[in-house]
Amino acid sequence: MSLCKVLIVSEDPLLQGKIADILRDEGYYVVVVRDRNLALNCLEREEINIVLAEEEILAKEGFQFLRSVRERFSEVVVLAVGSSDNSFYVRSLLNKGIYDYLSRPLTPLRLLSTIKRAEEHLNLLAENKDLKKRIGTRFSFAGITGVSEKMQRIFDLVLQVAQVRRPVLIFGEQGTGKELVARAIHQYSFPEGRPFFKILCPGLTSGFLKRGEWLKREETPKKVPDEFQGTLFFEDVHLLPFPVQAEVVDFLEEHRFGGGSKDFRIIASSESPLDEKVATGRFRSDLYYFLSAVKIEIPPLRERKEDIPFLIEHFLREIAQETGKEVISIDKEALQVLMEYDWPGNVIELRNVLEGMVILSQNQILTAKDVPAQIRKGANFGKIVPVRVGMTLEEAEKILILETLRANRFNKSKTAQMLGIGLRTLYRKIEQYDLSVNEFSKK
Repeated sequence: MSLCKVLIVSEDPLLQGKIADILRDEGYYVVVVRDRNLALNCLEREEINIVLAEEEILAKEGFQFLRSVRERFSEVVVLAVGSSDNSFYVRSLLNKGIYDYLSRPLTPLRLLSTIKRAEEHLNLLAENKDLKKRIGTRFSFAGITGVSEKMQRIFDLVLQVAQVRRPVLIFGEQGTGKELVARAIHQYSFPEGRPFFKILCPGLTSGFLKRGEWLKREETPKKVPDEFQGTLFFEDVHLLPFPVQAEVVDFLEEHRFGGGSKDFRIIASSESPLDEKVATGRFRSDLYYFLSAVKIEIPPLRERKEDIPFLIEHFLREIAQETGKEVISIDKEALQVLMEYDWPGNVIELRNVLEGMVILSQNQILTAKDVPAQIRKGANFGKIVPVRVGMTLEEAEKILILETLRANRFNKSKTAQMLGIGLRTLYRKIEQYDLSVNEFSKK
């Protein structure tokens, strides 16, 4: 039995009785009123979750009733019942804050499915409130978000290495957030404030140190300062040209970086383990040993997927502020697709995908339809099917065909293409293994 409370606002006795009876039979708590004043009084007294109102009542006096509900009871879901088949008009209602529009004639199936989605939306809002509280306290650290054990370990390492001035080498795949970790170390190393200099290693040429062109910060100095303070961050040090590496060694030894001074420190980042480059003679061993006094490895996103829901919530709030577009959250089906994808571009790819979804979506909740096709395809390829040792080839083939059909939403052409077989062969296999609609619906 449902505990969701539904307020029906309608002047039509037949509509009142029909809708109320259907919802009560499904276990909903239902209140029925005839006009907007009674509806507002009811909202004041009762903890209403869903308002189901006639379009005419919502639209009276420039949608005054709808505005009152949205302003005073912002967490209530509003559904409209009307007779319009104009998609532009319906879209304008959705933009005003209506969750969904139910066209007459209203069938029980459509009514109940819409109410059920509204319930899921409310549950999602409640979950997100709790998520935001947790993100704001325990699971966010110096701009880095993570709940996984691996990321909690990174947080601990940042605090540890910030207490000493030894060089730090941060390595991880592209997009894992190496610069964020470097800036976190800098922030906790110099709470009183010191400059953060970023040296872009790729493409540097001989003599770059003397020219001072490598300094990038909020206020770039016109020349190399005589005495450094703060952090020197060598970004993508694995791409530092070999002829220039000798200059860097001489420069670091001359200034005795990492030797115990309280005024500066060295941090470097790399997308690949430098010891492999040292072994093949592509990276100077003395520079490697200097930079790698302390090593921090940032795990790829595919190895810490429990962080994805928290990262999504964090990014959605950022994107909403940047774009001025209100997005409440992401539904469970879309989240599942994003969780199944391996994210070769890591955190940066996740944020860029979410930004595109937000910009293109016309709704306040992102759904699986908003997920780019290449992400959905990649997520489907990543799914593991349960094939056991000792299972016959026919049993394994049946499972593979069935799960591929499900992954492609039963599109047989796509399924045949993904399996590398002809469409006729697929139809024959479906008949052979008796893969009926009932099989598709099983979880």
